[in-house]
Amino acid sequence: MTTSESLRADEAIAVRLMQAIRADAEAQCAPDALDLVSVTLDLSATAETPEALTYTPRVDRKTRTILFTSGSASGKSGAVMTATVVYRIRPAE
Repeated sequence: MTTSESLRADEAIAVRLMQAIRADAEAQCAPDALDLVSVTLDLSATAETPEALTYTPRVDRKTRTILFTSGSASGKSGAVMTATVVYRIRPAE
């Protein structure tokens, strides 16, 4: 298994962006659980330091069973990576 310390900058940005999106999605849907359905990542620039970026998630649309969400990783010169994610909402038991 690979740790985030051994990832290339673009891979580390993707991991951090997905973590931010997932955390926001879980907070929006609590106490229900989420199952990942699809992810699309778009890299628009490279960044040397993933730690210096700002990761901004947002919910685009929520239905009873599906959550459409997205987010971006941005630096001083603008967006470096964007992601769109779809989760299935599983009702809490």
